[in-house]
Amino acid sequence: MLAQLIKTILLSGALALLFVGSASATDQAEPPTFFIVIENGGVVTDPEGQTEAARLTLSELTNLRRRRATRDATIHIVTSRNPTEITWSGSPEQLYEQGALVMEAIAIRPTCSDLTLSWEQVRTTVRIIRPGDLRLVHIGPFIHAGYPCDQGDGLITLPQAIPAEVQLGNLAMYASFLRILNVHADQDEMVLEHLESAGALARVASGELNFDLMDRARTQAVLGQILGRD
Repeated sequence: MLAQLIKTILLSGALALLFVGSASATDQAEPPTFFIVIENGGVVTDPEGQTEAARLTLSELTNLRRRRATRDATIHIVTSRNPTEITWSGSPEQLYEQGALVMEAIAIRPTCSDLTLSWEQVRTTVRIIRPGDLRLVHIGPFIHAGYPCDQGDGLITLPQAIPAEVQLGNLAMYASFLRILNVHADQDEMVLEHLESAGALARVASGELNFDLMDRARTQAVLGQILGRD
């Protein structure tokens, strides 16, 4: 009887340890997935400032390779002048190794700058990969010059309403982190209205979404500290 009791106790202890081990593995946080949308078309009026903001933000992303919680993060980059595909995708380590190629791919050119297609590409990829921890960064004035942009007089009047088709607001409803950098001074209210209409600002108020929107001056002041620390 005593031997049976000891056997039962040992078996219960082994099962408890197995359960705790399984729970610990399950509770480990999923590495974050970053989507970086960079405006690099003709709407960028300060190419040097925009390039610097993009470069230093990407540099921060390479530093994620040094932290256990983020070294396995995935980074996807989409550009507004080539918005129908992912421009670059990889880990923080790969971004560190391929940084020069990435900077060449995001170079600014005097062409269309399509925010609708850019954020639609992000939405499509999110639907495919279904990340557990979605983090979004937008770098640029938030001015839409959609394809084809060689029709009409080419003039854009600011402030410009954010096109209803832009998916940023919808995606922000599922994200844990959102930074919008280098926004044109006339576009900040437009972007806030876009996010508010989607319900994203309510998530900011409740603490569900880590959010900031920065004009050129604020962006320059915090470059190198955009992502914060996990």
